[in-house]
Amino acid sequence: MQQTILEIKNLSKNYGETVALANFSLDLARGEVLGLLGPNGAGKTTLISILSGTLRGFTGSVRFLGQDLFADRRLKNRIGVVPQEMAFYEDLSAMENLLFWGGLYDIAGKELRRRAQELLERVELSARAREPVKKFSGGMKRRLNIAIGLIHRPELLLLDEPTVGIDVQAKVSILDIIRGLGGQGTSVVFTTHQLAEVEQSCSRIAIMDQGAVLAAGTLAELIRIVGEKEIVEVSGPFSADAFSEGIRRLGGDGMEILSVGDNLAMLAFADSQRIPAMLQHLFQNRLAVADLKIKSPNLEAVFLKMTGRSLRD
Repeated sequence: MQQTILEIKNLSKNYGETVALANFSLDLARGEVLGLLGPNGAGKTTLISILSGTLRGFTGSVRFLGQDLFADRRLKNRIGVVPQEMAFYEDLSAMENLLFWGGLYDIAGKELRRRAQELLERVELSARAREPVKKFSGGMKRRLNIAIGLIHRPELLLLDEPTVGIDVQAKVSILDIIRGLGGQGTSVVFTTHQLAEVEQSCSRIAIMDQGAVLAAGTLAELIRIVGEKEIVEVSGPFSADAFSEGIRRLGGDGMEILSVGDNLAMLAFADSQRIPAMLQHLFQNRLAVADLKIKSPNLEAVFLKMTGRSLRD
C-alpha cells in the first residue's frame, strides 16, 4: 500500500462573499500524479496558493508527511512550487537561475551545479544553458520554471496550469516530464482545465467545481460513473430552453441530459436504439440538428455529468 503523504481535510476559503474552496478534502499518495481538473474559478489556484504557503485566512487542515504543514517551516523545503507566473530572472541564463534558486535552499556548490546540469538535461535545455532566458520561447520558459521547482528535490511538486500559453510540442514535453516524476517517486499535484492533459499524464484525477471535489479516482473509475452508455453530442441552431423542452416531452427511461446550451447538447443513452427516436422527435418539434456524434463514455461525459457544464463554459 502506498504511503499517504498529503492529507487535506475540510479546507475552506472565501473572498468576501465569493466561495473559493468549500470543505475541500483530498489525499495524495507517494509517487502519485494527481490532476485537478476544473473550469476557471473552480478554486484550483486558491488550493495551490494555500498549499504553497502564500495564502492565509482559511479553515481546515493540511497534513504533509504526517505533520501539520503550517506548523513546521522546514516542511516547506520538501515541497516544490511551479506557479502560473514565471519564477525566474529574464536577464540571467537558465544555469544562473537554477544556481540562484538552488542557493536559497543551502545546497552546496558542487552538488548544486551537478543538480542544475542534470535538470537542464531532463527538461531539454542543456544546449541553451548559458543563454539569457529572455531569448527563450514560451515552452522553454515553462520547462525552466519546472526545473527551478525541482532543484531542491522536493517530495511533492505543485504545478498551477503548467502548460498555459505554449504550443502543442512544448505541452507534450512538459506532460512527459510530469509523468516521469511520478515514476521516480515524486508526488505531483497539477491544475488544469484541459481534459487531454489529465488523461495522458495522471494516475488519478479529481474533478473540481465551485471549490469542492465532485469526484476523484483513476480515469477508468471516473468513466464508470457514466456507466456503459452511448454519449451523443448534438449541435444545431437551437436554444438551450427549446432543446430541453423537446427532450422533456420525449421522456422515457435510459436517456440522460449531461449538458445543454445554445447550439450544443450532450446526452447519454443506455440503449442506442433510442437515438433515432430522439432525432425524429427533435425534427417533429422543429429543432434543427446540424450534426450528431456518438462517442464512447469518456472523461468529458463524466465532467458534464458531475458539473452540468462544459469546461468551455
